[in-house]
Amino acid sequence: MSKRVDVKSIFEPALFWDAQDIDPKRHSQYIIARVLDYGDEKDLRRLREMYSDSHLLEVVQNRRGLLPMTRRFWTLYFGVSSKESR
Repeated sequence: MSKRVDVKSIFEPALFWDAQDIDPKRHSQYIIARVLDYGDEKDLRRLREMYSDSHLLEVVQNRRGLLPMTRRFWTLYFGVSSKESR
């Protein structure tokens, strides 16, 4: 049995105030979107240690509900045209 990771202990707990059990694998898109939208530099560093840039880019391009400002920033950061994302 694999060890259960407590996402609230990895990131700022306030980011996930509204969630109980968060599985880093199953809820990866939720975690990525929440940290990209509201996390600080330390949270972003930890996020990029947990997930590949390609996974982050997939969320940026496809996740509904991501803040427009967040989507624009990460689209520019990864060098993807705005037409390639939502």
